[in-house]
Amino acid sequence: MKQKFWKRIFFITVTIIVVVLATGYFLTFTGENIYPNANKKHAMIRLEDVGPGGEYNSFEDLGKLRAVMDYLESNQIPFHVAVIPRMINVEKDGTWTEKGIDDPNPNSFVEAFIQLLQKAEQQGAILGMHGYSHQYGSSINIDNNHISGIGSEFDVEGAPETKRPSYAAERITNSLAAFEKAGIQPAFWESPHYQDTREQEKVFRSYMGILYQPDFFSLRSLKDINAYDTTNLYGQSSLGSIYVPAPFSYVTDEASLDRILLKASKDNGLGSLFFHPFLEFPFLVEVLGTDGKQVMQDGLPLYKYSDEDEKNSYLHRLVEGFGREGYSWKSLHEVIPFTPAHRVILPLDSQQERVLTGDITDDNHADMLVVKNRRAIVIPGRFTFPRNQQQHASEVWLEYEFTLEDQVLLLDWNKDGKEDLAIYNQQTGELRVGMAKEGHFEIPISLGKLPTELESLQVFHSFEDPGFVAREDDQILFIHFQNDELVIKKEKVSRADDADLYIGSFQNSKQDDLLFVSLKEQSAAIFHYQSNGRLSKANSVEGVNWARDAQLLVGDPDGNGISDLILYDAKTGIWQEYMNQGEAQFYLLENSFGPWAKGKGRKGVVTDFDGNGKTDIASYDEVNQLIDIALSFQK
Repeated sequence: MKQKFWKRIFFITVTIIVVVLATGYFLTFTGENIYPNANKKHAMIRLEDVGPGGEYNSFEDLGKLRAVMDYLESNQIPFHVAVIPRMINVEKDGTWTEKGIDDPNPNSFVEAFIQLLQKAEQQGAILGMHGYSHQYGSSINIDNNHISGIGSEFDVEGAPETKRPSYAAERITNSLAAFEKAGIQPAFWESPHYQDTREQEKVFRSYMGILYQPDFFSLRSLKDINAYDTTNLYGQSSLGSIYVPAPFSYVTDEASLDRILLKASKDNGLGSLFFHPFLEFPFLVEVLGTDGKQVMQDGLPLYKYSDEDEKNSYLHRLVEGFGREGYSWKSLHEVIPFTPAHRVILPLDSQQERVLTGDITDDNHADMLVVKNRRAIVIPGRFTFPRNQQQHASEVWLEYEFTLEDQVLLLDWNKDGKEDLAIYNQQTGELRVGMAKEGHFEIPISLGKLPTELESLQVFHSFEDPGFVAREDDQILFIHFQNDELVIKKEKVSRADDADLYIGSFQNSKQDDLLFVSLKEQSAAIFHYQSNGRLSKANSVEGVNWARDAQLLVGDPDGNGISDLILYDAKTGIWQEYMNQGEAQFYLLENSFGPWAKGKGRKGVVTDFDGNGKTDIASYDEVNQLIDIALSFQK
């Protein structure tokens, strides 16, 4: 009887757990952006455990590794590489060996490995940190935990120090430094064997915005990515982080490949998996020259798949199988359009309309300009990894008697690479500019007078010198400085009464255009600025769903030189990106970003913070006096 009783209790308990988990799953599945890849047939592949040693311990191994990468690249399949920066091994004779991309004087093999990674990155591969050494210990143990690629690095049994947050910080710092020395950039962190403590994950999330591993504290990882909109607190605070799982697991043999393809035929979530490239080595053959000798390319022996081996290759069958099921291969930066990054703390009592961004110091990173009563304050930007590094201290660049009627703008007036400070007094119409110099703005000088009470005065770049655009009743004013005086050209534009004016380069990277958006009428139109200084006829914008509560931002997140549209809903923290197809036609990027930067009163900002030629997004929090930043690495 007792045995039956406990069996019944066990059965009831398990049933309750399953029901609760299933209920939670289906409830969260319907939530907005909870499962951004549901039913989209997105696939992702990560090349696992790639380091300068282990399975890749010779020039021949590197040549074969290159052949695997070349196959993916030639088939336009985005791929990711989980890099182990330092490889530690014990040879058969008991000798300990270490090789790392952070070696002070790397030998020719390590140099070749680094060059292989660099070239892969240049061709579009996305690299990430797979621990630092992917092992623990300096003595041999029976479970081989001391060997890189086999051993665990965190939360190791019998090694309490490997559970500490400080240990996690040390290892990821070493890994970041190794990547920097090798001249490559990490896009994600992945703990070896996904093994760590929750407190250590908080450390990793503070250093990197993306963890390419499942979130074992969320059912979402069974199907898709999981976004956190919480503040990371290790080091300098930062906002948000994202977990990317590999729900389709990995290939080990024929049976595992069959299981993955079967899952692909039935699953509706993210088709993410990882793959060990050395599994392909048996299917590769030497490329021979006319002299019968193996061809060398960039210092490595050249390999290829033979026609027969292509049929047997795990990777070929994997790619072909996903293709039959209708999957499209995606990169990390496609399923996650922006990477949660830095936070900048602003001076007290900063006001949103007087907080500007631009490259004032000419270092390719955006700086923050904060204008207060009698001061213009600059916070020099630094937006490299890690994200939790302390930002530069604020600097007073100008002592000046700013008035409530002064509107401030940033533009490179004298075209020296530094954004200068422009001041327009709405009451008097006077326009002044203070040139940015080393560590200060010059005293603003008068350029002349504009009409007073101009609406929507904004920076405008045309085929002429840098200038401004503004609205005056039903006219648009184009303002330039020519022959030592302000020149104003006026154009009449028909628009809705509530239409807001935006500036963007919608057809030519060197030329700004006008965008009018009426949320009331749910419509928008683009007017192109032509070489003769006139505006084109209205081009009605198509393909955009104008959400009334969303903020519209104009930028170029994919860096192709043409402006796209971003809608930011501060209430939900969801960012939607509409890509410019030309001719005023836009389409919605498949994956939204977020929830990130959710909060009443937050205001969206766009600029290229890290200088990679792609527009990043930011959210201004006036209550807490800070700006949160997410970077774009889109292709």
